[in-house]
Parts: sequence; C-alpha cells; structure tokens
Amino acid sequence: MLSSYIYFVKNSLKFQVILGYNKIMLIKILPPDLVNKIAAGEVIERPSSVVKELVENAIDAKATQITIEIEDAGKKLIRVSDNGSGMNREELKLSVERHATSKISNLDDLFNIQTLGFRGEALPSICSVGKTELESGGTKILVEGGKIKKEETTGGPEGTSISVKNLFYNVPVRLKFLKSNFTELSQISSLIEKFILSNPGVKFKYVADDKVVYISSGNGKLLDAIAVVYGAEIAKQLIEIKDAGVGGYISKPNLSRVDRNYESLFVNGRYVRNGLVLSSFEAAYRTLIPNGRYPVAVIFIEVDPTEVDVNVHPSKREVKFLKTKDVLDAVYRAAKQALLSIAVVTENVSSAPSFTNWEPLDQVQIGEVEIAVTAIQPLTAIYQFQKTYIIATDGIDLVLIDQHAAHERILYDCLTLRQSSGQAAQNLLVPEALEFTHEESLLLEENLDSLKELGFDLEGFGKNSFILRAVPAILTNVVIKDTLSELVKNSREERFKIMACKGAVKAGDALNVAEINRLIRDLYQTANPLTCPHGRPTMIKITQNDFEKMFGR
Repeated sequence: MLSSYIYFVKNSLKFQVILGYNKIMLIKILPPDLVNKIAAGEVIERPSSVVKELVENAIDAKATQITIEIEDAGKKLIRVSDNGSGMNREELKLSVERHATSKISNLDDLFNIQTLGFRGEALPSICSVGKTELESGGTKILVEGGKIKKEETTGGPEGTSISVKNLFYNVPVRLKFLKSNFTELSQISSLIEKFILSNPGVKFKYVADDKVVYISSGNGKLLDAIAVVYGAEIAKQLIEIKDAGVGGYISKPNLSRVDRNYESLFVNGRYVRNGLVLSSFEAAYRTLIPNGRYPVAVIFIEVDPTEVDVNVHPSKREVKFLKTKDVLDAVYRAAKQALLSIAVVTENVSSAPSFTNWEPLDQVQIGEVEIAVTAIQPLTAIYQFQKTYIIATDGIDLVLIDQHAAHERILYDCLTLRQSSGQAAQNLLVPEALEFTHEESLLLEENLDSLKELGFDLEGFGKNSFILRAVPAILTNVVIKDTLSELVKNSREERFKIMACKGAVKAGDALNVAEINRLIRDLYQTANPLTCPHGRPTMIKITQNDFEKMFGR
C-alpha cells in the first residue's frame, strides 16, 4: 500500500515537471510593499475611493470647513483640506502605519461604530498607491510607496491637509482599468453631493480642474444643502417628513424622476443603500405617481449603533438592521403622513355609470347610413371617450384606439426615419436659461452634439447652467428641463422613445374630428400600427362575435 502511494507521488511530481511546475509552492510572508498594495486594492478602487476616505476622516475630526480639489478626475491630484482637530507630529507619522486608528480600541467597538471611518486605517493604503503629502499640527511628511521619504516643520493652518498625486503611478494595471475622466469625475461629484446632504452643518467647497463646482453654506439647514445639490427649484417642491427616528424631505407627487438617483438614504449620518427601505418609502406614493417613476427624497434614519450592521459591504455602502420591520414601518409612516398632509380633499364621486363623457363627433351620422371606409381613411371615428380613447369602426367591427399610444407610434417612426438627417427644430422666441445639477451638467456637456442632432440648440452658460435657443419641433409644449435630464441618461434608441412619449397627445387632450382622422391615417402608415414603441397596444378590435359572447347570445 505504501509503495503504491510513493509511486503515485513520484509520478505526480514528474507530471508537474512536465507541465512546467518545477517549483514547489511554499507558504511565505509577503513583503510589506506587496501587502500594502493588496490592501489598497480592497479599499482604493478608484479616485472617488480616496476622496471618500479623506473626507470621512475630516468629518470625524469635527471639521466645519472642508475643501476638495481635484485635477484630471483625481488621477493627477486629490487634495482634501479641513479645519478639524488635526494631529501632532507623532500621530501624523503613526497614521500612515497599517492598523493604526483612533476610532476603535477593542472588538466591541466594531459593533458599535459611531464614526464614518477609522482615522488612519485607509491612509496606508492610499500612501501605497499615490505620492502622498500630509500636513497637520505644524508637521509635513511625504510618503511614497508606503514609506516616509521626507519630514519637515511648517507653520500651516489648523486642521489637516492631505494631497495625493499621481494616483496608481506604481500600479499601472489599476490605472489602466479606470473609466473615462467623465465617469470618474461623476463618481467623485456624486459622492461629494452625498456629503453635502448628510452634513448641512459643514461648509464644503469642491473644485475640479480650477472650476468651483459646489460651495455649501454650512448653516445647518438641510433644505439649503438640498438646494445646493439639486437646485432651488426642486428644493421648493419638497415637504418635510418627521417620525420616530426618521426625518428629511420628500417630493410632492407632482415631482418625480425616471430613476432612483434622486433618492438619498442616510443611516446615522452615513450614506447607504438599502432596497427594502427605499421600497417601503416608495410604497407611500402608490397610486400617486406613474409606474416607473420615482420620488425625490433625502431621508435620515437614526438608530442605536448596536442595532445596525455597517460592515456588510467593504466600503460600508450597504447596511442591515436588527429590527428591520420597525425601520420599514417608520419610514413608510413618515412619508405617508407627509403626503396626506398636502392631499387635496375632493367630493365623493358617484360610481354609477354616466354617459356624459360620450361625445359624438359632429360629422358622423349614426343610424342606417353606410359608413365610408377607404384605403386612405381605414377607420371612421364615432366617439372620443373621456378625451382619451377613440371609438371607431371599419364598417364591420368596432375599434378602440388609445390616442396617446397611437400618436407615440407615429412620432417614433418619424424620428427614426429622420435620424440620419437630423430632426426638425423650433426656435424659441426668447432663449431660456436652464439650471441643472452638476452630474446632469457633465452629462449634457458630453452629449451636446447628439442633442443637436435631435433638434436642441443648447450651450453652456456658467456654472451648471445652459442657454436653450431651440427645441425639437415635436417638443414645443413639453417641460424641456426634465426631458433633457432624462434624454442624456439613455441610449439613442431610448431617446427616440422618450421624445415620442413626451411629444404625443396625452390622455385628457380633446381632439377635433380633423385631428382624429389625421391620427388614424398616420397610424396606419407606420411600420407597426398595432403597438406603441414600448410594446403597449394602440388599438383593440371588438368583433360582432365578441359582442354576442359578452351578451350571451
């Protein structure tokens, strides 16, 4: 038995040699430089990771003023300066050592975290992948490759200033996998927006490539912080929510967005993601806003630190609650109460059937008169019901048409047919100034040429502002600002769908006979007259046989 085992081992070794495994891998201690780079890979994924760690340290140091400076989307320079408590010479040198922190001292502290990060814990990782200069308490040190290269005494201001230059200069693979400057800068900007919202008592100044992006007042008023990030126009349309452990602002039902990007959730001051909480909040809007739309919200939840786990995700972006149901109920209750407080009380409307909404069209004669149907006019309209549905006939069967879905199909086909030659534009009598969030502004700047092809004449005009001189002809009666924000977040094909939907007649729009007949003719000339671009039916046919079944004949 033993000889068989030895034979197997010998042959296995020979097999490894044949394959090129002529070295037996031994367990060994990795060199400190490699350890630091591996740790950095876990903490420092991209420039925004550096910004996050440095700003969180500044907030934990009780800073009331924080300045963030960025160059080349953070690849060339990231500098975070604060007026916080600072560090003395020995603390400053110790902060760049691994596993050095002022924020926890024993195992129990891990489950009772009341700070945003571990002071100093991320600094060694940052120092290992960027040339880092730290200045605090009258001392400046330069760290490269995780080692202090220079130390000097300075007379700098109170607080701490940390500059990270040439990020990933010694990890070219990580540098190679960074996204475009636009994407990396968007990540940083989005992060700083969350810091401004979660810390209204801190004055933030954010500068990117010598351009001031944000300056918050730091006056402690959340609504003012929201106005800085989302604009005064949105801030005016928000209502306050307040319940046990829940506070913040949410939008009235008339204000919604196409995604969750305008929903911000903070737990004990930390920005987090939790789908259950957001779903519970959104449930309060059920029946108040259309499906596929999301409210604007800045929600704060305060819970006992021992009842929330912030270590679910390495960067603490996701959390778990010990008493999940209590949290969900509180968030729903707070939102529902706020929405009920602004609800308009209406008189009870009888549910009895009424024929007052049936409007016969003047030119159609009802009776024993033959209805003329031609190839040009394949249907003859009879009624417009509820100013939403057109009831027509082809002389044999009854056809019900959704006027919005039908017009949407017509406009979509027109847009896609003209995509190579550009869309018809309508000049505005008076150019309009539009203000956007920083992230939206970046997207708009990236897409100015493609927007011009769609028929928009848009030009940058100062910080986060644009001048609009012309719009696509089909969008002359549309809220353009919201439409632009939605367009730049979608693909080319989706943009055509959005424009067709925005420009189409709506449910509740009264149409005259000529408009209805034109709608029917144009619909039958499209490539697919049976569905709208989103796949919903444009018309439903009811045959005589269908009627007989319904009436039990």
